[in-house]
Amino acid sequence: MRLEQLINKYYDSLNENDLYVISFISQNLELCGDKTVSEIAQYSNVSASTIIRMVKKLGFKGYSEFRYFLKEEIKSMENTKVSSNDYFNSSTVLEDVKATIRLFEQDKSGEKIYELMVSSKRIFAYGTGYGQGLMLSEFSRCLMNSNIHLIIIPSKVELELIAQSITSDDLLFIIGLSGNVDSIEPVLKSISLKGTPMVSVTVFSRNTLSYLTDYNLYYQVSNMNKTSNLNNTSFCTLNLVLSLLYEGFINYSKDHPQSFLQEE
Repeated sequence: MRLEQLINKYYDSLNENDLYVISFISQNLELCGDKTVSEIAQYSNVSASTIIRMVKKLGFKGYSEFRYFLKEEIKSMENTKVSSNDYFNSSTVLEDVKATIRLFEQDKSGEKIYELMVSSKRIFAYGTGYGQGLMLSEFSRCLMNSNIHLIIIPSKVELELIAQSITSDDLLFIIGLSGNVDSIEPVLKSISLKGTPMVSVTVFSRNTLSYLTDYNLYYQVSNMNKTSNLNNTSFCTLNLVLSLLYEGFINYSKDHPQSFLQEE
């Protein structure tokens, strides 16, 4: 699991001091990778005990284990670095594809998502933009091969209407890019209060949507417009992660045929 995923997972238990320390470390990974907790405390102007408490909130037994994690994080980032060029470099997409596959392979929630896809009475999906909606249509077409009907929610208005009747027996996919969902955050919170399982699919980063949902799938996009926060290339890696999810579901269904028989 990557650092951003850990932050999303334990965000609710982190206070302002924790977030400050995490921000400092994430922005200075190479500096922090081989430093002691006392040295990091000195660099970030907090106490060593503050850092140790933060590390334990992220699920580590102590700072030594966290430091090893940081070293692996640095190695992973070096492996996914994209070389810059004045023009588009074809290797950019390839690196994004490789990173997206790694993120999917590292995720441990796949089987639970497959279980929910089988057991849920209704499966809804909402795309936060036009491109995301197109990828959902393809995902829906694939799921039909397994007799899974994906109900695509076309707009915010319909999402608000469905939020009134959705239950804990249903499942909701939210497909986004940056994960910034200010306009639909209230309705997602109301759905969460009903106990409806939600799965987010977003670009790999700490974001609001990942925090609001129960399960998080990520894809990588390197060529982002920093001004508009839009994807400058294509949605190929979003399509890829949905394809991986579908392939995983097909394999799960082969290994658990009894689940489908019970549902019938």
